[in-house]
Amino acid sequence: MMLDNISDKPINILLVEDDDVDLEKILRLLHKALLKLTIVEASSAAETMELINNQQFDCAILDYQLKDAMASELIRKIQNHKSAPTPIIMISGNSDERVIADLMRDGVFDYLPKRHLDAGQLTDTLSASLKWAESERLLKEDRLRFNQLAEGLPQLAWTCLPDGRCDFLNRRWCDYTGISEQEQLGYGWLNQLHPDDRDPLQQAWTKAVISGSEMYTMFRIRRYDGEYRWFDTRAVPQKNDKGEIIRWLGSNTDITDIELTRQALANSEQLFHTAFDYAPLGMMMVNLDGTTIQANPALRQLLGYESSPNSSAMPGLLALVHPEDLSNTQFQLEKLRIEKLAFAQYETRLLAEDGHSVPVLISLAFINKVAGEPCYLLQIYDLSERKRYELQLIKLAHFDPLTGLGNRAKLHEEIEFLIQKSRRNSAPFGVLFGDLDHFKQINDGLGHEAGDLLLKTVARRLQKALRHEDSICRLGGDEFVVLLHDVTKFEAVVTVAEKLIKKINKPIRLGNNKVHVGMSFGIALYPTDGDDAKTLLRNADSALYDAKGKGRGCCQLYRKELTEYVHNRLRMDTDLRKAINNDEFELYYQPIINLQTQQIVSAEALLRWHHPTRGMIPPNDFIPYAQESGLISPIGEWVIQQACRQAAEWHNNGFPLSVSINVSVRQFEQHNLLQLFSQALTETKLTAEKLVIEITEQMFLENTESNLKQISELKSIGINISLDDFGVGYSSLGYIVRFAPQYLKIDRSFVSRIGEANEHDEMVNAIIGLSKIIPMKIVGEGIEEESQRDFLASRGCDLGQGYLFSRPLPQDKFIELLRNRTR
Repeated sequence: MMLDNISDKPINILLVEDDDVDLEKILRLLHKALLKLTIVEASSAAETMELINNQQFDCAILDYQLKDAMASELIRKIQNHKSAPTPIIMISGNSDERVIADLMRDGVFDYLPKRHLDAGQLTDTLSASLKWAESERLLKEDRLRFNQLAEGLPQLAWTCLPDGRCDFLNRRWCDYTGISEQEQLGYGWLNQLHPDDRDPLQQAWTKAVISGSEMYTMFRIRRYDGEYRWFDTRAVPQKNDKGEIIRWLGSNTDITDIELTRQALANSEQLFHTAFDYAPLGMMMVNLDGTTIQANPALRQLLGYESSPNSSAMPGLLALVHPEDLSNTQFQLEKLRIEKLAFAQYETRLLAEDGHSVPVLISLAFINKVAGEPCYLLQIYDLSERKRYELQLIKLAHFDPLTGLGNRAKLHEEIEFLIQKSRRNSAPFGVLFGDLDHFKQINDGLGHEAGDLLLKTVARRLQKALRHEDSICRLGGDEFVVLLHDVTKFEAVVTVAEKLIKKINKPIRLGNNKVHVGMSFGIALYPTDGDDAKTLLRNADSALYDAKGKGRGCCQLYRKELTEYVHNRLRMDTDLRKAINNDEFELYYQPIINLQTQQIVSAEALLRWHHPTRGMIPPNDFIPYAQESGLISPIGEWVIQQACRQAAEWHNNGFPLSVSINVSVRQFEQHNLLQLFSQALTETKLTAEKLVIEITEQMFLENTESNLKQISELKSIGINISLDDFGVGYSSLGYIVRFAPQYLKIDRSFVSRIGEANEHDEMVNAIIGLSKIIPMKIVGEGIEEESQRDFLASRGCDLGQGYLFSRPLPQDKFIELLRNRTR
């Protein structure tokens, strides 16, 4: 379950509550959450245990005190009922801070008081808990991969948190120290360090944490038999998506032989020569110009010269050093001699006899006199194994384990590198932000294994379609970012994007299934569309949003106005969600008049939004977004309840009016309209024939059969149906005959042109004539002039609505209008 898709994925909730009133309240609040929830209820600890033994849940909501146990006794069992973490939200009337603290220590995600619990608080907590669970699952997977890697290494491997607490030690570390992992986790591992090495280690650690760079240091670790041995230590920072260091991945390599050799040199020349010849690590002595004086067998074997026993077969030091590392070696030699240092250490690459390079650590000492001349002593340790391990660590920290592409951290590094390169060479580059079209349907329909295979196939196709110097990263889910180097024309970037879209659009076989998947790209260019990684990615994402709005399967260049557009949509989304929770909506009512008697017979409920800072927001400014985002569903539920309640109040006050409610195509997709209307009618005691549902002709464009079925179900309980805006859409008379609405509204665009042309008036007359074919009442909407009213009335139009009679009014003003009409 990806974080960005939490609201799209069905979520299994375990709700444990033994009080019927509280249970109903929590269920009502959960149904207001803008998430797809499957709620399983339990009223006791025994029932809860049976459920978690047979089902898996994404989240659990628990009452603190149950009739047969305390909910705290269930925490551990619920948390561990499946491999992935299960967040627990505790809800209770108990406000004892000690109880709350104990529950949080036991692993409860959050604690909510029953007394002031509202939908917004519960929804926010639920969403946060699901995101936490997903993050923990991904971290757990990363940890598992690292642990599997670390257990197979010859080095001592470990991980530490930024505060220095150790949270993993591999088996080789524990075997070496002879102490269990449990005793050494946290700060216990420090007890195995030599006391003299703890301060230097602390200094190196602090420097690495502050700089965020790799740590390199040396210290001694006590072996199980009490001996302290020297270890060369490396640690690589692992970062999250925000670039924050969450853990250090480290390894220790035994370099005691280097230290023993250096100590031997200090003790006696005879002991030195013995140590030199039989040392297990490579050693050589060279004169000041780099000519080899002597090389030991271990070095000749390391570099492939073991078949040549005489030292003359060994090239000089400067000939052995990789050409790219030569200047650093010369620098180290001069620095050691001039500054009269005891020794120096550095990494470099030496060339073997067959030409391949060997990564090594060189410990370098300057000796005043050997065989009558000053020289350098080099102790050379093979780093090949450690380098392979470090590459694996870097790959784990910077590359996506599924596709092998760079991850978010790697992407930011790549963009920063390209920015520096562009500043030096004036070489612009392009950022292509893309994602797959309808990936979720494939992932949900065929399963996550098929989804993973699809992502790997897409990654491979993208790589093959790009130049060698270009790069591609996966941000997560189905999002990919392509970096195009040295871009001279934006047309070339568009060409590449279109090429990638065509490559992805070819059929992909997933097991026994063959699927077609499209891809869309948003494009930002450096430096015109941003001068840092964050801005470039944000603007490319904005362009991607625009590409999807144009029908998907295409690319779109960034335009600055897109940023404002996206920000407005995000603000609209946030404000609408607050409006739902804060009751900022209000219904206005516009009367519908019997054109023969001039009496008010009905009213259309029209939604208005009172924004706390922006004032009254017109429906056209927020309804389209609410429909697109799905927020129209909870808003629509509120409208249904409020309109039915209001109509029932009119009846109680002696005004037996019908009320009309607009229902969108998106609401029909919920497939629970019958239940919503039935519940509202039951709660308000409004008779069904006093309720009119207004639908538009768009209803016949999508899910026609399903929609017609729901309309029939609504009619079967007595609710009336009105076809709104007739004449401007795509209505088929066949469909109208099939569901036979009780009302048909002539669109205001026809009414406003009455009297302009004879053929137009005849068209209006023909629409009114439909009532002779299908028994229904005709409503003329948008009537603003008496001539329009008279024309419609004379042609047999039953009802009218418009500013000529009244503008939409708030409830109190509408009641006042009814009373005045009655008087």
